Amino acid sequence: MRTSTRRITVALLVSTALSLAHAGFSGAHSAPTTVLRGNGLETLRLGSAQSSAIATLNRLYGRPTSHVVATPELRNCGVEAQGSWHSLGASFNHHRLVGLAFGPGRTPSVRTDAGLRLGDTLARARDLYAKTLTTSGNNGGAWYVTTPVGRIDGFLSSSGANASRPSSTIITMDVGVVGCPAMSP
Repeated sequence: MRTSTRRITVALLVSTALSLAHAGFSGAHSAPTTVLRGNGLETLRLGSAQSSAIATLNRLYGRPTSHVVATPELRNCGVEAQGSWHSLGASFNHHRLVGLAFGPGRTPSVRTDAGLRLGDTLARARDLYAKTLTTSGNNGGAWYVTTPVGRIDGFLSSSGANASRPSSTIITMDVGVVGCPAMSP
């Protein structure tokens, strides 16, 4: 290969690598941000068969950090089995996906349709959801939002009477049935 051709080839490779790096690509696999809706995920709805839900979660997040196992102690709460993929917990009843719980923790990355993310402040949540957002001092501090396709809720960093402070942060996001009432917002 001639020197000038080699220089052009190297220049193109470097230019391509820099463009990919600038666009956020790397050799490491990183899962995209999950979009949470009131009826499940953008790619997985509540009510899906347990086997297909597990396959989808494995595809999205890799091997589970805790395999789906029976939870007889939660049967009266509408949950017969649970598993987790990092900070995402999935709940099943009658071999159907009935709930998803994200957090605490930011892996996998999650946001709502409106753009609310784990770690955002309650002030941001109010900006995004206005009158459909409510808070409560229940269970140490909780938030709720009603969407056209269902309810999204979770816990706040501040507790009790301080839960409605604008600086409180969203530490969990849940849809569906994720446990007994005392365990969920």
